[in-house]
Amino acid sequence: MAYDKEELLNLPIKEKLDLVEALWDSIEEGYLKDNSIETVGKELDRRVKYIDDFPETLTPWEKVKEKLK
Repeated sequence: MAYDKEELLNLPIKEKLDLVEALWDSIEEGYLKDNSIETVGKELDRRVKYIDDFPETLTPWEKVKEKLK
């Protein structure tokens, strides 16, 4: 699908918000169709357990910001 990024960036705020809402709704619908709440919950539980088990693998936000400068 082709779109003009500059044209989209120059839309009035109200139209940008309408577009964002429509895009978010379409993503949410597609995601939930492919991933049940149970599946999403299990994945979140898995990620929390990983963080609890391996906290040393995390990078503090301040360090991430410094790397991006």
